[in-house]
Amino acid sequence: MTDECRGNPDCEKVHELLGDYLDDELKAVVCEELELHMKECPDCRVHVDSVKKVIRLYREATDRGLPVDIRIRLRDVMKQARESRDPSGP
Repeated sequence: MTDECRGNPDCEKVHELLGDYLDDELKAVVCEELELHMKECPDCRVHVDSVKKVIRLYREATDRGLPVDIRIRLRDVMKQARESRDPSGP
């Protein structure tokens, strides 16, 4: 989370609900709130887009059977993204 986002309740909400948002597990009204905020907040938009790209790359990597070193790097990037959402996590 960037310094600009830290302390902003709307940004924190995007980061907190990102997993559920990407898994389509939120009510439509909550998705609309998050999407409205992302239109106005370039930091959150970039973060969400980055996580989406990592997920897509990971899925493609597992489908294609990419080399182990690339899968490990993708896993590490996903771990970093998850930890940036929840700095209290392991």
